[in-house]
Amino acid sequence: MKSVRRPSPHRLRIVQVSDCHLPFDPGTPYRGQSADRNFAALLPAIRHWQPDLILVTGDVSEDGSAAAYGRVSARLSTAGAPVLALPGNHDDPAAMRSYFPVGAWDGMCVHRARNWQLVLLDSTIPGDVPGRLGPDLLDRLDRCLAKGGEAHALLALHHQPVPVGSPWIDRYPLLEPEAFLEVVDRQPQVRGVIWGHVHQDFETRRKDVLLLGSPSTVANSLPGKSEFTLDLSGPSCRWLVLATDGTIETGLLRPS
Repeated sequence: MKSVRRPSPHRLRIVQVSDCHLPFDPGTPYRGQSADRNFAALLPAIRHWQPDLILVTGDVSEDGSAAAYGRVSARLSTAGAPVLALPGNHDDPAAMRSYFPVGAWDGMCVHRARNWQLVLLDSTIPGDVPGRLGPDLLDRLDRCLAKGGEAHALLALHHQPVPVGSPWIDRYPLLEPEAFLEVVDRQPQVRGVIWGHVHQDFETRRKDVLLLGSPSTVANSLPGKSEFTLDLSGPSCRWLVLATDGTIETGLLRPS
């Protein structure tokens, strides 16, 4: 019988799932890969890691189809953890919301646990590939963080607020990121910022804040390339452990 891990009052375990790009028809390839098969291959590792929470950071479907959202939602439900979600530029937010009801569907979603607040932000621009966080949303974020007391904060969005060094995807960033980064700089509770979109593992720091780009569950690119160049190490997703003292540990899960 599989042992069940008891949740720790001192740590919050999160799996970030991003850029699944599942199509309506499971037989349709994505960059020469099967999005369904690669996503399914990660599920045993996700279940074995036993997260307290699953965070989905956009581009769940390649074509915004309800069928794709249904398959992802059903498979994630086998991990036995609550799911929070935000849309990416490929997603249809209305269709996605039907399968992922807890998320940044009015622009922002806040989840509080273990002396942390997770703030999900919708950075999408309808009909466009880059992202943007408007002034009203940033004002909401600023006020939310200011009222958060001593709780640490992890911010999540789809688009990268800083360049990741890969020109093929850095041409589609979070536009006008300065205002967002000013909020990050101003609010000492912010301990980390995470995003999807970039199809590679990326890590850097901005002062004391950890900045993390997540790989894709279907196909990743070698870093530093002008064009998408398939990384043969395969699909992956990010794990994070948030400690009550504000520290963040992170790494990648790959198919067993």
